[in-house]
Amino acid sequence: MALNANSEQPDLSLPDDYKADHPDEHPTDWGWHGEWGRASRVGGWIVVLILLVMITTTHYNAQGTLFLSLVAAGLVVMLIWDRQRRKNAWRS
Repeated sequence: MALNANSEQPDLSLPDDYKADHPDEHPTDWGWHGEWGRASRVGGWIVVLILLVMITTTHYNAQGTLFLSLVAAGLVVMLIWDRQRRKNAWRS
């Protein structure tokens, strides 16, 4: 016998003891706006450099070099796109 999906409403509310200790708050109230800021961009460029240094190691075939290069190029494209997006954000 299959259950009817509309037969019972799910209880999506929080427990009463949790509500008492945690009032309604939003991340923006305490300073979080969903960005990691400069650290993520610096970390991205460090990862690109590490991937490019990994190309200098010994590979049995060129496939390792190919994938390291593709991943590094993808990261560079994303970092440049992010830079342009932040630079031109005030214009839109």
